[in-house]
Amino acid sequence: MELVPLQVAGPTDTTTTLPTPVTQVVPGDSFALEVWARTDDAQGLSSVSMNIQFSPAVAVVNTVTHSTIFSELQGGTVDNVAGTVAGLTGSHLSSCADQVGVAPTWARVAVLDMQAVGAGSLVVTSGDTGVLALGTAVCGFGDLLPAQVSYGVATLPVSTTPIPTVSTWGLVVLSLLLLAAGTVVALPRVLRE
Repeated sequence: MELVPLQVAGPTDTTTTLPTPVTQVVPGDSFALEVWARTDDAQGLSSVSMNIQFSPAVAVVNTVTHSTIFSELQGGTVDNVAGTVAGLTGSHLSSCADQVGVAPTWARVAVLDMQAVGAGSLVVTSGDTGVLALGTAVCGFGDLLPAQVSYGVATLPVSTTPIPTVSTWGLVVLSLLLLAAGTVVALPRVLRE
């Protein structure tokens, strides 16, 4: 499993290359945390379940939206005081012929709509639900043991000092180029006799 923080959720529920995560947000910013899963088993995933923990002093979860793939038997209880999404789960209940989330293809499980509320390092982790009925399962095989699942972690700085955007850097570079060009143009001409 992988957790990927983004400015906004992507348009697709499958990919072979995970999206590039956002590098920083400021307090008050909304952002998306995408939850992705895949397996090396050729049968694919039939369900994915986990608990999510996050730093509630740094960010909160507004909503959880399950993907179109894992749209059955949905679960996930948000507790912004404790900093958890308990029992985040979804299944697809279709035939094993679908081969959902077979590597190298990732399948998006859900999107957490989050909001930064304070400065700090937002650490989001996923882990076992601790509930036997809420497991991650491979099609035709059944539930995986928690030790068989690689749970994801995401870290996102929330700072009151925003990182300069490309447009800001572009203005700096343009200003320097104009200064340099003006300096070159202002060089005195040497007259030849």
